[in-house]
Amino acid sequence: MNQRWPWLVIAVLVLIGLIRFFTFSTHTPLLGYPNNFDFLRTSSCVGIWNFDERSEFFHSPAPDRVVATLVYNGERLWQFCNPSTETLYLSSLRLWHKLGDHFSLQQLGYAKLAVVLVAFSWLLFAISSMRLRLFLTISFVLLLGDLSVLMYFHSLYPVFTSLFFSLFLAVALLACRFNAFTHHRSGWLLMAGLTFFLGFSNQQYMFLGVVMAALFVLMNGRRYPSHAVAVLCSITLAGLCQLYLRPVESKDLYANIDRVNRTDTIFYGVLMNSSNPQEAAAALGLRPECAQFAGVSAHMFNEQRVNTCPEVSQVNRFKLLNLAFRQPATIAKTLLNGVNEYQFVYGFIKHYFPHHASELAPALFASSPSSLIVASPRPLYYVGLAMMTLIAAMAFVFSLVSRGKDTLWACAIWVGGLVCFYTLFSAVFGDGMVEVERHMAVFLTGFIMLWMGVFFQLAQRWMRHVH
Repeated sequence: MNQRWPWLVIAVLVLIGLIRFFTFSTHTPLLGYPNNFDFLRTSSCVGIWNFDERSEFFHSPAPDRVVATLVYNGERLWQFCNPSTETLYLSSLRLWHKLGDHFSLQQLGYAKLAVVLVAFSWLLFAISSMRLRLFLTISFVLLLGDLSVLMYFHSLYPVFTSLFFSLFLAVALLACRFNAFTHHRSGWLLMAGLTFFLGFSNQQYMFLGVVMAALFVLMNGRRYPSHAVAVLCSITLAGLCQLYLRPVESKDLYANIDRVNRTDTIFYGVLMNSSNPQEAAAALGLRPECAQFAGVSAHMFNEQRVNTCPEVSQVNRFKLLNLAFRQPATIAKTLLNGVNEYQFVYGFIKHYFPHHASELAPALFASSPSSLIVASPRPLYYVGLAMMTLIAAMAFVFSLVSRGKDTLWACAIWVGGLVCFYTLFSAVFGDGMVEVERHMAVFLTGFIMLWMGVFFQLAQRWMRHVH
């Protein structure tokens, strides 16, 4: 095949993705996710805030609308600060603004786009396989152009980085697995950067970075030793940053957040889905009387309830393994209910926006991969998830028993399935059934990878049959 044609296809696809981005960023009214506590935790580190023109308060929650203006006032509230890659994007705006400046929220979107495009371009040229380049480009453009993802550009949710860098790191892993990644000196630096950005993006997805790093060492450690060392050092650095970069002033706040998350996981997740809550409570190291709070979220707790079962805040999530051994049906039912609650973030914002995002931008919504899930009848949705699970399992087995380049797309499929499962598992057993739509955003990345792997596998078989 003439090598110019694939590059032309890549250029056209990226152009389409950029057109969709700029169509979105110039939309009136401005589209994004409404403000919430995550915005406060990012702005508190940097001193750049949403400027609410209605109330003129810098840190107004404004949960019912997108605040389209940012102000650089330099105010830092260390008791709320949560450093992440999102703080890096916001901090970059200080390079071309001075104290007191007001500017549009779109500028944050452009800073994020620049970082994502640099990472994508660097990875694209680091890969020697044209098939993988096309796979990366199509997956990236589908992710970039999805309305649910585009809205993260105009927000301060830290999950934004996880969406893109989980894809980039997974593709880099595949490229190394099939010896299609550069051995050049800059290759290890790229791997280090991709791993760090994913690990530092969000506490929930730091552990996905750990899983990816472990897979990289197992699959590619001998062939790419310097890259493997870079990946391990990077994820270690990201973990240390997650642990030690938070200001001392925020210690009490984040201890309380951890308590809330554990409470929701145990009471508003696991025990709520157990047929025998008292036995489940015992398996988790709780007293039997704690089972009475099954189905009660942390927001429904009062002082009396907290005093009745205070040890819930100390439950180690590794004890879920003990529960899985004693009551496997409880774990399975909890995951299934998480799947049932999941409807991408459109379901999350419709409670706050005056208009649903799909009504504000119907063309962008209809042409987004996430619309397939949002608009699907629930029976079809369940069938699709069952198919994804079966396909990913079969692809994993095939990649174990077979060798050579024929297993490339099988690996892409099961890695995509792994991302989907990790996202579901970490969301449900990280916060229970609270806002599953928002906590499972990265499911879309795995969804796209899995089905693109299926598409490329079928296309490869068809081309062989034709020739």
